[in-house]
Amino acid sequence: MVLQLHPVASKVMELLGPHIERQGFELVAVEYKGGARGGLLRIYVDRPGGGIKLDDLEGLSRIVGDLLDVYDPVEGRYTLEVSSPGINRPLTKLSHFQQHRGRRVRVRTHHAHDGQKSFVGVLAEVSASGIELEDEISKRRLTLGFEEIKEANYEHQF
Repeated sequence: MVLQLHPVASKVMELLGPHIERQGFELVAVEYKGGARGGLLRIYVDRPGGGIKLDDLEGLSRIVGDLLDVYDPVEGRYTLEVSSPGINRPLTKLSHFQQHRGRRVRVRTHHAHDGQKSFVGVLAEVSASGIELEDEISKRRLTLGFEEIKEANYEHQF
């Protein structure tokens, strides 16, 4: 994992990743948002190379639900969503960033850089420590360490 996750999301990713891979799929990302009336656990799954189907997601949802009942990594009540990462897929692993090098991405940082926390541009370089982004607005190359990145997504241009 390259980006920092909520501790619950990180634990779920660690527990479920091998099980989902054995089913022939990739665990792309996990999000967890706690709330007073219960949390939301969203799991993004894809078929390697893309093209996951609704039937796949339905089957995986049952498997994931059973595994979560056994491992019980989430305290209290929560809603489970098993979803495709969609066209603007999240980038959470080093391999995701490497696959999208040369493509347009959206990056949100934990702290502002020159008053800005959200950047859109071409992912110019990827290393084990971070990325270089050709920012569309400022027209400059921005270097960001993975610890600075709150979230990142591929940004499809129609």
